[in-house]
Amino acid sequence: MANTAVLQLHQRETFERNVTRALAAGAGAGVLAFLTQRLHLPVPLAFLSLVGTALACVRGDKMDRLMLAGLAIVLPALPWLFGLSAAWSVTLAGVAAGALMVKARITEKGEEGSLASDRPGPVHYAVTSLVTGGLALAGTEVAKILSARMADVATPSVLNFALSGVVISLFAGIGSITSHVALASDPVEARCEDLLPQLSGEFEVQIARALSLYRQCGAQLAALPREAAREELARTLQRLTKDAADLAAEWAGVEAQLHDTAHADLKKEIAELKKSAAAARDAVARQQLEGAANSLEEELERLGELKLKRERVLAKLKSQVALLERARVALIGMRSSHATVRAAEMSAVSRKLNALAQSQADEAKLAHEVATSAELKAADVAKADAETKVAMASLEPVAPVTSEPEAAVAPQADESLKN
Repeated sequence: MANTAVLQLHQRETFERNVTRALAAGAGAGVLAFLTQRLHLPVPLAFLSLVGTALACVRGDKMDRLMLAGLAIVLPALPWLFGLSAAWSVTLAGVAAGALMVKARITEKGEEGSLASDRPGPVHYAVTSLVTGGLALAGTEVAKILSARMADVATPSVLNFALSGVVISLFAGIGSITSHVALASDPVEARCEDLLPQLSGEFEVQIARALSLYRQCGAQLAALPREAAREELARTLQRLTKDAADLAAEWAGVEAQLHDTAHADLKKEIAELKKSAAAARDAVARQQLEGAANSLEEELERLGELKLKRERVLAKLKSQVALLERARVALIGMRSSHATVRAAEMSAVSRKLNALAQSQADEAKLAHEVATSAELKAADVAKADAETKVAMASLEPVAPVTSEPEAAVAPQADESLKN
């Protein structure tokens, strides 16, 4: 079945908000350009508009905002400082503004804290930068034409500058749309989505449930303010969900072989072989059929052992999903807590989940080792019994096989001697 790629616009409200603020920033940049011209210290309108557009998109915590604000002023100014032509200066400044808008998109929710959400990748940096650079140049040319038309009708200079700045910022702001299109999925979410088509039965149900809980936890975390405790809890939830997916992936190909009919089919085949062995008149053929039946009986025992191991793995998977459910309920209760209490609660929940996950893993590992050792001992005993049976069978005398023609000739020899 062929999969069709679909382009989607993620977080449309964020894009619309950034463009709206960019328009306001462009108008302010136009007024500032008018004032610098009146003070005989003219600053390029395109530079001010692109800086305003980048500043309008700045998000994140305090350090992120300070860093991005400084880069939004310095990077677009470099082309003019190097004395490049007007067209190249505007284009390169737009490239810098586009890259900064993508970075602001990432820092808005935190790169590590963006749980079960879409985040831009390197491709989005490249595409957004190029698109914004081209649109910035196009917007500047459109602003020049519009400015000339407004000058013809004696439009006030301050209004002329403001509208020109709005046009440039509009074109540059639209360039950020590529950072919202076809964003790279959260790695854990992508792992679960890729794994689901390969699963069946109870494993498919549990992983689908884990993915749903992971997304719900991500929505709850996104509504909380960024802090260290939130990042720690996000990493814990990511690890729990990834471990559950890895656990199910190990049984992706085995689950289909453990269906209920497999056990019945093996039993039926064993019964048919034993029936054929009982009806066989030749001793060698009978021995081969019995050996085949014994071999299938061993496979039947191994199939039973696999079913027991499957139950253990499924129980561990369900415990992982239960931990995610517990985290979801805890996150719902944190929404109404005070900031300090909420941070302490998130740290406590993260530590508790880590401890429970480790405890469950240790218990499952110990139980598996005990069960495996018992199975190995049982297998050794069965092997010793089979070897004993083979040795006893080799000591039994084997009756000679006489051909029918020789038996028929013997009486005739006796009669000739009597005569």
